[in-house]
Amino acid sequence: MVISLSAKGLTHGEIAAHLAEVYGAEVSKQMITAITDRVMEGLAEWQSRPLDAVYAVIFIDAINVKIREGQVANLCRPNTRLAA
Repeated sequence: MVISLSAKGLTHGEIAAHLAEVYGAEVSKQMITAITDRVMEGLAEWQSRPLDAVYAVIFIDAINVKIREGQVANLCRPNTRLAA
């Protein structure tokens, strides 16, 4: 919750006020700073990790259409692709 609010541009004071109002949780600005700093450290470490040469990806998509021919029937047309 703290990270998503921070990512939306809320200040640490606004985040603390939101947590107090919605959840009744008293969280200091210093605690919010510690949380965001810790996550940013992990994020920097994750961003600098070595990458694999190939990543397999599956795209799954479908369309669901109601068709009326005497009765209402659902028609699902799946579309799946494998990319490497």
